[in-house]
Amino acid sequence: MNKKVVVLFFMIVLVVAGYLKFSSKDIKAQELKKNKITIAMKADPKTLDPQKSIDTMSNKSITLLYDTLVDLDENLNLKPGLAESWERLDDCNVVFHLRKGVKFHNGEELKAEDVKFTLERAASSPQTLYLFKPISNVTVIDDYTVKVSTDKPFGALLNNLAAVQGGIVSKKAVLEYGDDYVNHPIGTGQYKFKEWLPGNKIVFEGFKDYYLGAPKFEELSYLTIPEVSNRMIALETGEVDVAFDIGIMDKETIEKNNNLELVEVESPALLYLGFDQTNPIYQNKKLREAIAYAIDNQTFVDVVFRGSAVAGDSPLPKASPAYDGSVKKYNQNLEKAKKLLTEAGYPNGLNIELWCMDDGPRVDMCVIIQDQLKKIGINVEIKVFEFGAYVSKTALPNKELYFLSWNSSGDGDVALYPLFHSSQHGAPGNRSFYSNKKVDELLDKARVSVNAEERTTLYKEVQQILQEDLAIYPLAYPKINLAKNKNLTGLVFKKNGDIDLTNLDFNQK
Repeated sequence: MNKKVVVLFFMIVLVVAGYLKFSSKDIKAQELKKNKITIAMKADPKTLDPQKSIDTMSNKSITLLYDTLVDLDENLNLKPGLAESWERLDDCNVVFHLRKGVKFHNGEELKAEDVKFTLERAASSPQTLYLFKPISNVTVIDDYTVKVSTDKPFGALLNNLAAVQGGIVSKKAVLEYGDDYVNHPIGTGQYKFKEWLPGNKIVFEGFKDYYLGAPKFEELSYLTIPEVSNRMIALETGEVDVAFDIGIMDKETIEKNNNLELVEVESPALLYLGFDQTNPIYQNKKLREAIAYAIDNQTFVDVVFRGSAVAGDSPLPKASPAYDGSVKKYNQNLEKAKKLLTEAGYPNGLNIELWCMDDGPRVDMCVIIQDQLKKIGINVEIKVFEFGAYVSKTALPNKELYFLSWNSSGDGDVALYPLFHSSQHGAPGNRSFYSNKKVDELLDKARVSVNAEERTTLYKEVQQILQEDLAIYPLAYPKINLAKNKNLTGLVFKKNGDIDLTNLDFNQK
């Protein structure tokens, strides 16, 4: 009897040991079989409707649900999307040839009528008007061919069609659900909508009929975790596989963790000081120059961003194809700054205000600016405002020195036209109320040119003038980042902040 008990005991031990061995060795394989990926982001999306999106968090979700006629690669170069090819008939008409057999999430096939419906919707939506207003007509030639027309040449057309807001919707679904479409989004993207728990998570299912092939994962979730420290904890513990917007202080932690990887790219974003041209103080160019020569932009890169930014030296960020590195530079020169301040009529210095929104890194940058300007005799009082109030306040004329940012797709039109064209004064983007007829002329000419080389040349000339005028003072180009499980491969992080998960996979080690 005892011998049987002993034998039975050892048999149980062997079975348990084998199970434990299987569990420890294949736990990741089991997780992989579940095919679930979780991504942490700092806020809920505002909408899942591409033609109503104006915020980054919405764009990240919309990218999964929808495709665009043309697409951008990680370096923001154009490539085919739902249109496998296109050709210009003339400067105002482009014909797109759609891929055949592309399915919407409701099982319907993508047709030219859906493209026409989407683009007309985008051209009339208040949220997307700035991208698609130049479109005057969309003509269905046949089920797989569509012509997009503009009243006059528009050089940024293809780039704008690649924007998230150009995501092609199902005409049938939009008409069927009406105002409730946001809760029943139907696109052609690699993931389809499953559920949305506001303040908690949004869940997507892999779309098996995706035209580029079914995704490797059956389910992908965006988990809303507002605090960056909590996003890091979730990443380190394995609660999430990817985390957006990692804090600068966490970079070293990630680099020391063999299971994690930091992905960081330059973006076409600009942080700048604005000089309101309706304020008599800042109409004085020598004062603007004195301020510029007193500031060391590399300090922001080293101290505030810890390398996660590039020092600004042009109104167009380095990530933009038309960036011109030969523009006039304002490298810190305190003696020159003091001399200019005296020539500006302030031999004994002056007191000014510096406005900023309540964002940690921006406030830190303002403190550095305050310290640097003090060295030449300019005493700065920093005034911090809540985001909503700040956006409204900076749209008004006759304001103080202010700190703002501008995000763009990388195309020169989106980056420069709103900020510097005289037709855009105030809320549209030109909050410095800058006016220069030559700049207007060049921006107008670039906007209607469909020649990429010509547009680049024009935008470079604009940068030269803007830097000479010191319309604004570029401070830095912040990089964008995410951190991920090192075994997760195939994630493409584009310079405009969009992600491409087409080839996302999990390589178990």
